[in-house]
Amino acid sequence: MELNKEQISKLLELAELELDRDNITTEDINKALIAIERKLMSFSYGESLAGASDLSVLIVDDLELSIYQFNQLLKRIGVKPTVARNKEEAFAELKKKKFDYIVVDLFLPDAEDGFELIDECIKIRETKGVNKIIVMSGTDDKNLVEKCYKLGIDEFIPKNVNWHDQILKYITNTLTAKTSTDFLKYSINDNICCYTLNKFNCQKHIDTIMKDVTTSLYMGYVNIIFNMENIKIFDEEYTRAFAELYRMCQEKKGTFSLVKISDPLRNALSDAFLDTVIPIYSSVEGAVSKLAD
Repeated sequence: MELNKEQISKLLELAELELDRDNITTEDINKALIAIERKLMSFSYGESLAGASDLSVLIVDDLELSIYQFNQLLKRIGVKPTVARNKEEAFAELKKKKFDYIVVDLFLPDAEDGFELIDECIKIRETKGVNKIIVMSGTDDKNLVEKCYKLGIDEFIPKNVNWHDQILKYITNTLTAKTSTDFLKYSINDNICCYTLNKFNCQKHIDTIMKDVTTSLYMGYVNIIFNMENIKIFDEEYTRAFAELYRMCQEKKGTFSLVKISDPLRNALSDAFLDTVIPIYSSVEGAVSKLAD
């Protein structure tokens, strides 16, 4: 199979290789493919994301390399996406089943094709309850982005070198918010993730949180912040969980921090000699500011 100039350019962009694009050799193409494969392998999770296997995701993109990369990444967390390569194929798939997430490339190949598909997705959401519509594009035209949001999309992701990572993070964040009453998770930047805990009073809740933190660490969020303002009562029996969280972050060269802890938790940490090891802050902003230093 021969690649055209646009495909070669996209391949090198995805691989993050700086090469002379006017003098590309077969060896350069092989290097790029190897680099992309290594990126994909870095997302080899030990366990699938909780609830991911039940998700139905439709990817609509006319660039094979983008489809392949995102498809492989989703499979590694237990999601088997449906793929459409143009609006006609997408319309056909939308008639067959309900999708939890629809990921649409705005240019298929023209923006008007993307807008037509987005409009149809919005109509279907109103009748069938499609949860989230995500649009991706390499455009920096603010008018086009604004039009997408006015139509009713949930998220716009710039199609840069890590667009697939950003979509995956958006899906996992919204999935967590939808399926868990134990905590609310949100990303602050590419390496900091904050959890606002609502429950921390039984092993089942703690196991759920620990599993999700493990996923976040694999995704590159090596700095984990726990906002404990909703936890007023704490049983010292569960203090060991914080020692384990601290260890997990340290192994990834990151930091585990606590925010707004109660007196019972502070006493439990002190008894376990963890109060001088785990950073404790009065606000999430303070923790983030310290991590940014």
